[in-house]
Order: sequence, then structure tokens, then C-alpha cells
Amino acid sequence: MSRAFVASMPHRYRELFDADAQREHAAIAHRRGMSPAHAEVWRALPHGGAILCVVADDRPGLLSRISAALVVHELDVVAAQAYTRTPATGTEAVDFFWVRRVEGAEGAPSVTAADAARVGEVLSALVQGTLTVDAVAKNARAIRARTTSVATRVRFDEGEDRGLAILTVETNDRPGLLLAISQALFRRRVQIVWTEARSDEGKAIDRFHLAEFDGAPVKEETRRKIQADILEAIALLTR
Repeated sequence: MSRAFVASMPHRYRELFDADAQREHAAIAHRRGMSPAHAEVWRALPHGGAILCVVADDRPGLLSRISAALVVHELDVVAAQAYTRTPATGTEAVDFFWVRRVEGAEGAPSVTAADAARVGEVLSALVQGTLTVDAVAKNARAIRARTTSVATRVRFDEGEDRGLAILTVETNDRPGLLLAISQALFRRRVQIVWTEARSDEGKAIDRFHLAEFDGAPVKEETRRKIQADILEAIALLTR
């Protein structure tokens, strides 16, 4: 099971995770079974945080759905890595989220296995269409942005592989940021091929490797619209 899992994962994943981690991830993916989506705590982190492993069929808008499931459970994304693997049955997303409880959230400060299970349940409902991202986001508790002084920058660079465009967003870190960005991308009908997000001392740097839904390079006009949409979405988070 582990060898087939690793072979189906992209090269970058195999570079970043050792054999023990790969076996653990393969077991998590296997425990998904026939569920629409599955989430587990892979690692506990200091101060109550955790690394969640989320597994689901890859599809347009999946990152937005995962982000909504995290936001509604008051989990703040500190970093993220998103991968797509290609088993014989199709394409499957295996994503990792470094999360912590939002400051001021109700309940225990530590992120638990029960939190991960609830994230998986909401994500399954979103994938099946019995819930929508907008409905989940509206039900999330209002969260104030942290007061930092990082200028927001949204830029595109050319990727080295397959003509993918690399979108980089640098801004103040705040809960709900990944959801806002991923929703803006989905609404412009571009696919997220790979994602890396991180936060350091109040500054978020999120990178997205993007292509059109049909795999073609993202058009220049679409890039300009994406930049405007993301700037507007981040501004709305601040208000």
C-alpha cells in the first residue's frame, strides 16, 4: 500500500517527506475508504496546534471547500501544502494544513482528533453538495484581522514546468485568508495545481501554481482579474 501511494505522489512530495511520514500518510489515505473526504491529525504541534492531513477526490474548488471547513471550526491555517496524486482510480488530493485554534475561539485551545473528524464531515457535505461554501462561511463566527503592517502584494511569475503561472500573495496573516483567496481563484475558473502557504510573524506568503481548467496557461486578462479579485477579497477581510 505504501509503495503504491508514494509512487502516485508528485516528486516534490517525495523530496520533503521521509519514509516514515510517507507510510503514515498512506495509512491515512487508506482509512478514507469510500468516504467523500477524510481528515486526521497527522502531527500534534507545540502550543496546541496540529498538522491535519486531508484526503479527498481532487476537483475544482476543493481548496476553497477545505478552507471553509477549517474556518467554520475556528481553525487558523499557519501553513499548507497541497498535492495531487494519481492512483489507478483517478486523481486524489492529499493536503496538509498546519493549524491552530483561532485566538478567542470557544472550547479547548488544542486541536484534537475530534476537530479533524468534524472538518472531514463538513468537507464531505461540501463535496457532496449538501452544503455550500457560501453557507458555511456565513455561519462562521466573525473574526477580526490581526493588527500588523504588511503591505499586500499580489503578483504572477512564470513557472518552469508545463507553463504554469505562479501566483504569490503577500499580506497580513489573518483567519480566513486562504478561504478568501481560494474562493476568488475558483470563481475565475482556474485550477490550483499545487499550493504552498506559510505564515511568519504576522506575514502570510501563499503561492499557488495555476492553470486553466483545461490545463492551458492562465491568460493575461484572467491574471489581471484574479489580482483585482484577491485584493478586493483581502480588503473585505479587514473591514
